[in-house]
Amino acid sequence: MAGRRPKPTHLKVVAGNPGKRALNKAEPQPNRQIPSCPAHLKDAAKVAWGRLSVMLDRIGVLTEADAYALERACACYAELLELQTLVDRDGMTYSTTSTAGETVIKGNPAVAMLADADRRFKGYLVEFGLTPAARSKVKVDGSEQKDELDEFFGT
Repeated sequence: MAGRRPKPTHLKVVAGNPGKRALNKAEPQPNRQIPSCPAHLKDAAKVAWGRLSVMLDRIGVLTEADAYALERACACYAELLELQTLVDRDGMTYSTTSTAGETVIKGNPAVAMLADADRRFKGYLVEFGLTPAARSKVKVDGSEQKDELDEFFGT
């Protein structure tokens, strides 16, 4: 399918439906919940899962259907940390000797891999509305979210 990906209906609603096109009234409405963290994630990804899942739930955008996207976002973040450590340790370039015997400076492949992981991670952040530009397109109606634990702990 060519063209821009469609924006989810709930994002159109909170943005005030700027295009004024008809909204999809039959769009699936997954339950809002924090999915369980997959056991196979690396430790850094599990830490990211804990932080991101709580934040996404607090701002009301995390549902049971978002588990795989959140998993990939956290895996990308762990990859970013790992690659950044490699670049910090080995540098952005390295020297090698050409077949003619000259010293040649080449780029560390981890730098390109880091840039790719960063681009992918940013894509997931945008999907969840976690960048300033993505947030600027969302309007909050001002109504307060009811916490299910309020009846036990008060507010």
